[in-house]
Amino acid sequence: MDVIKRTLFIIVLLLPIHSANAGQSVAFYYNQIDSVRELINYDRVVVTPSLITDKQIKTLQKAETQVFAYLSVGEYDGEALPKSLTGLSPLINPNWSSHVMDLSATAWQEYLTNQASTLTGRGFDGIFLDTLDSYTLFASSPDETSKQQTALANTLDALHALPAKPLLIFNRGFEILDQIRFKPYALAAESMYNSYDPLADSYQLVPESDRQWLTGKLEEVKKAGVEAIVIDYLPASNRDAQKRAAKRLINEGFTPYISDGLLYEFGVSTIEPIAKRVLGFYDGQFGRMVTSQCHRMMSMPIEYYGYVPECVDIRTANFSTIDISRYAGFFFWLEEASYQQVPSLQSWVNTVIGKRPVLFLNALPTNRAILAKLGIADKGNISGNITQQQGQNWTQQFYPAAYSQFEKHTIWQPTQIGVSSEITFGNEAGQTTTALFKAPWGGAALSPFPVTQLANGRISWSIDPFRLLDNTLKLTKIPAADVTTESGLRILTSHIDGDGFPSKAWFTNKPYTAEVLYENILKQYSLPQTVSVIEGEVGLRGLYPEQSPQLERIAKNIFKLPNVEIASHTFSHPFFWDLNNTSKTKDHLPIPGYTIDYYNEIIGSTEYINTTLSPSTKKVKLILWSGNADPTEEVIAIAEQANLLNVNGGNTYVVRGNKNFTQVSPTIAWYPSGVQVYAPVQNENLYTNLWTEHHDGYSRAVETFEILGTPRRLKSISIYYHMYSGAYPASLNGLKKVYDWAVKQQSTPLYLSEYAQRARALYETGVARTLDGQWQIATTGVASIRLPDSLGYPRGNQFAGWNSGPDGKFMILKQPKTRFTTNGSPDSALQLKSANGKLVNWEVKNNVIDWGVSAHMPLKMVIRGAKSCKRIDGPRLTIKRSAKGQIELASPKTGELKGTIQCQVL
Repeated sequence: MDVIKRTLFIIVLLLPIHSANAGQSVAFYYNQIDSVRELINYDRVVVTPSLITDKQIKTLQKAETQVFAYLSVGEYDGEALPKSLTGLSPLINPNWSSHVMDLSATAWQEYLTNQASTLTGRGFDGIFLDTLDSYTLFASSPDETSKQQTALANTLDALHALPAKPLLIFNRGFEILDQIRFKPYALAAESMYNSYDPLADSYQLVPESDRQWLTGKLEEVKKAGVEAIVIDYLPASNRDAQKRAAKRLINEGFTPYISDGLLYEFGVSTIEPIAKRVLGFYDGQFGRMVTSQCHRMMSMPIEYYGYVPECVDIRTANFSTIDISRYAGFFFWLEEASYQQVPSLQSWVNTVIGKRPVLFLNALPTNRAILAKLGIADKGNISGNITQQQGQNWTQQFYPAAYSQFEKHTIWQPTQIGVSSEITFGNEAGQTTTALFKAPWGGAALSPFPVTQLANGRISWSIDPFRLLDNTLKLTKIPAADVTTESGLRILTSHIDGDGFPSKAWFTNKPYTAEVLYENILKQYSLPQTVSVIEGEVGLRGLYPEQSPQLERIAKNIFKLPNVEIASHTFSHPFFWDLNNTSKTKDHLPIPGYTIDYYNEIIGSTEYINTTLSPSTKKVKLILWSGNADPTEEVIAIAEQANLLNVNGGNTYVVRGNKNFTQVSPTIAWYPSGVQVYAPVQNENLYTNLWTEHHDGYSRAVETFEILGTPRRLKSISIYYHMYSGAYPASLNGLKKVYDWAVKQQSTPLYLSEYAQRARALYETGVARTLDGQWQIATTGVASIRLPDSLGYPRGNQFAGWNSGPDGKFMILKQPKTRFTTNGSPDSALQLKSANGKLVNWEVKNNVIDWGVSAHMPLKMVIRGAKSCKRIDGPRLTIKRSAKGQIELASPKTGELKGTIQCQVL
């Protein structure tokens, strides 16, 4: 660069321009990334590129989080230098055992450029350039220092000039700011007030002289219009100190990030991430995670409260790597023998008691020191006729828990003040034992609690699981990510598994069941419907090649309907979905010569439908799991790689007289590589005793929807059945009753794929607090947040509005990151109360609303806070006052509708 240009650049660089990134949060996280559910809380994240997947990068970007890759410029951190770099390292950095590199070496410069190109090719928004000043460890003369600085400036200019134009954050590099041809996106520096010594694994205060020097340097950076980020080191175990440190830095004009010395925890920036995970433990010797009590019983109530349940096998868990700062609580659903067989578990339990709420289910640890710490003692045995003595308010309306008269049972008693006996049992001899404890550290529900094995083989809660969590884990009330609701109204979906497509129905002329549903359901009810077929029942490769032309014609007619989206129900309808299942040759349709192949079941059947049955404007969007609907993570990955959503599984089934929450599944089974979305409610099989009687029994699904809608909205309205429901007049009439009820409800009808997109994002929704007390929601797909009534009413302009539900305020989101406050009373703002479609746009300015809704049914929209409204632009609307301060707008049109209205506010 010539002298004049360089001088002009320096003048521009030093002008006092305020950073465009002021107020944005940032995180530096170098640990393994199993999920991005915490990282999406931040506006920018710096990560180790080898520890994040391309899919996770895209997920973060959906939440409008920029992702920066770590790249060491001055050091190579591998154990041994590659052959191409041999001889280019003058020394080893003893703090990190890394190779300090000669920046003037052409091979090293090419290496850095290639690395940066690879990173931008993966989709990173930018690069965090570390160790910019490592050359000072060996450059002892002015000439060598100048040589290294010139080489460094040239390298940085080359990185900035890459075709992808990556955003570049420097770690220090003060000395070369006047030598580069561009202004960095930001500059970070470590240890202004608090530092970390990696060799001693200790934290200490920074000397005042060092702090003043660094402050002066960063003030120069700020004057140049570059964001100054300060990374200070304090562990998350002292969250209050982290927040104080962050606030101090904000007040001084810096962007803070306060975290542990290795940057392995989620720290505090301008926001504090809320610990949303709740970790449960099960014993894998008794089965897979999805069959464990941890998942089947506890995940649903935990996710209802807005938290993320994680279930870990004690046989494979690495307790030494568990970061308790990311968890709101822990629970253990284990047998006593499991504690005895895994000593490392009990050692770890001893370390977390008192640090996070803990709930023991079924059994307690056997370690005496732990029991003493819990304030619970083993007082011998109790036997005989044991009856409940205390706590009937816990157990009324539930199946009674019973102690066997033919066995001895441990007498459990509290030994510390504050540890209370909530439910006790006793015998004729006056002996008593506690079955439910509540304590400052959490609580315990011991065998025969918290569930009872019934004579019919089913399991029933003996106590209310929601009350149990409220009294033991005491999870903080937070805004809860919600997939039951869209635009303020309960979601309504309908989907059909392809089973029975070729069966003949008991109607005149013996039509196929698929024809009956086509004429009587799919054409009659304009709701969005998701319909699948089994290739082995319909296609030429299947069981009925001679009938295939006629069956394919019916399928084509169904798929042409404008309200039908297409799914595959596999090729041969496997009952089990486990790659290691040794009986897999016997659990599917007996198609001659066929050996089960899960790629063919998913991808092959999809290609058949797309090429043979689908109209040119539609493609298969989902795989609907068949049989036991129990895919392993490896099988789910096949669907993920094919860009197919997946639904089915779970066991949600409740009716009047059987309101058993053990049969209400969580929303999803989450794995790092993919997500299984459970059907919100089970199909007609459970209402008809596996299709053996009461063929009109599916009409009772209305009871299910009502029970799961209030007093807690636990599930969406999900109509789900098979093709064979068109077989009998009774089954068809039962189905019509469900549809007739559903269309009368105030709901937002969605395709199953749209529900699945929201459900799979449920656990990757972030909750944080800004340091000035606002809530922040970050989402990768969820469009609804339930604000518990105890938190009051939401206020702000970053969301579209809210609607009251049975258990809170259902907020309508309009952007990936949303900040709001709460208040004890509602405000009078002009807001959207509800719409029966997906919100596309909502902007309010000077009482003028630019709106957009994608609706599958004729549009209905309700606005709160207005006396009257008039249409300015867009489709013609019927406008009327529906209640005080509420205006209803309607249009007979469907699809993506946009317009502008002007309202007179209250």
